[in-house]
Amino acid sequence: MSHSYSLKTFDIVTFKSMIINSERFLSAKNWILSMTDDKDNETGDQFWLWIENNNKLSKNDSNNLLNTFFVFFRDNPNVVVATGSIVADDRDMGKKLHLKDAVWIGGVNVHRDFRGRSIGKILIGYMDNYIRQIINKDITVYLFTNNYQAKNIYRQYAFQSKGFIQGDSVKQHDHTVRISN
Repeated sequence: MSHSYSLKTFDIVTFKSMIINSERFLSAKNWILSMTDDKDNETGDQFWLWIENNNKLSKNDSNNLLNTFFVFFRDNPNVVVATGSIVADDRDMGKKLHLKDAVWIGGVNVHRDFRGRSIGKILIGYMDNYIRQIINKDITVYLFTNNYQAKNIYRQYAFQSKGFIQGDSVKQHDHTVRISN
């Protein structure tokens, strides 16, 4: 049975705020490490290293904008259901592709047991609001995904597609993202 949730259902916490080796921290880490490429589009150990590296880079962020977020059930605070990050440059793609300075939303992943229940949409909305509160600037989204559901979420938040990244280049049009004007 499919169930949709609202923001009130969750506690969304930053990696920075979690106490290392607490039950909540270990729950998040163990979930990430359990990810497999075929089920989650991520390899757990590489994804965890990416999160840790982004956390180290975020310590130089004077705006406190750069963060990794974990979504936990409010009534079951050690059950993690999603993660997503705001990063300065996702996997150095900005440098490789000579893109303007931007913030990047990356590493968005919903636990496989909770997909299709609007949790990704809630998390993207939360991160969008977080960014807009800290910086008053339009957000450019470059898509790294072929995931149609993820593209739909970006569209629902009125992100304007500037293209999508494929290999080492930016494609100027992604026909799978339909932006209504």
